Amino acid sequence: MLSHTDSTYLCQLTAAQIQEILVLNGVSIQQYQPQLHQWLTIAQLPDLGQLTLRLEPEKAAEIDRRLHDREIVEYTAMTTVMNINICDRYVFIPLLAQTRCTEDSYAQQLPPPSELWGRICLLGNLNSIWTAQDLSWVQALGQQLLTAINMLVEVSTTASSIAVTSSPLADLAELIEKISTLELRCQQKDDFINNIAHDLRAPLMNIKMAMRMLKTSLKTDPIFSELLVGHRAEKYLAILEQECDREVDLIDKTLELQRLELSSDKVELESVDIATWLPTTIEPFVHRAHKYRQKLTVAPAQWLPTIMTNRACLTKIAIELLNNACKYTDSDGQILVEIEANPQADWMAIVFKNQAEIPAQHLPHIFEQFYRVPGSDRSLQGGSGLGLSLVQKLVAQLHGEIQLASTEGWTEFAVKLPVEVRG
Repeated sequence: MLSHTDSTYLCQLTAAQIQEILVLNGVSIQQYQPQLHQWLTIAQLPDLGQLTLRLEPEKAAEIDRRLHDREIVEYTAMTTVMNINICDRYVFIPLLAQTRCTEDSYAQQLPPPSELWGRICLLGNLNSIWTAQDLSWVQALGQQLLTAINMLVEVSTTASSIAVTSSPLADLAELIEKISTLELRCQQKDDFINNIAHDLRAPLMNIKMAMRMLKTSLKTDPIFSELLVGHRAEKYLAILEQECDREVDLIDKTLELQRLELSSDKVELESVDIATWLPTTIEPFVHRAHKYRQKLTVAPAQWLPTIMTNRACLTKIAIELLNNACKYTDSDGQILVEIEANPQADWMAIVFKNQAEIPAQHLPHIFEQFYRVPGSDRSLQGGSGLGLSLVQKLVAQLHGEIQLASTEGWTEFAVKLPVEVRG
């Protein structure tokens, strides 16, 4: 069977990329169930529970018919809530099932080519503008998503056929061929994720370069600066730069997670002196905390060890946890970094505490990919929901453990690391 986790992850990743690039109110990826004449939501950002409720039955039927005819359907719905008129703009983009170059026994599991597999729903408001090029890009991205899902079906089917071989003396050559097919499909699925990330990252870096040039021109070119005076150009450039940084961060974390999931190699360990590593890592956040009137305190142990670890991984862990602490702590709140170590112990701990509590019902899901606690981002800085998943995998690569506790108005992440890794 197709792995729900893998297919859902691919859909969530695709939905996140669409929402970030087009700046939507929401996006939903749904699969059509012909027997029930219903749509099954696989991924949506954010919660679009009211999406179908604002479509009249006659209009919903017309949209379904046009989607089956391979049309991209745009629809505007006007509703009144508490005497306030609300205008929602929808775009429904059809996703068509694809031909797969596999054995007939595989091909029977998916709808025939050109039949409707599902749809991507974009949600905006009265001022939302989507060009034909935007919609074509979304449709192309959706078809790439189906290619990856089809590959997962083939991988799963191949694995199942290997597991239920009728004869214990099945032909060895056939077994080797199926294993090779399994490995190839896995590689193609991984390439799909990497290609999306690369294709999006390249233009974003060009945009960032153009923004830097504009900012430089504002400061050095009197004519250009005078032309834009009163148009709040610097403010808008700052917003653009912030959004670009968010998108690049999402892509980088996606690639890093993919690399960690694929790699079976051990990280290279080196000698890291915690006494010299800690100040350089903490320093940027001291300035950031001061800017937002937060109090950042560092409490190292009397004895700080030199440990065998990977400096880059350790720094990424600290930066991500400190970034979260700053993001979710109110002004005048406290952030603490503590080091627990002694010469007789084989382990040391770096503890990150901040004055904000996570509700108990969310704690079991904190390390899940794309999971974010609703309403917790008081600073409105946004995020991908991938940071803590990445931290957990990096800690595991360093042969360590990470523990989470949140109570009495404080949240604590304790990263426990071996002083020396043996074997």
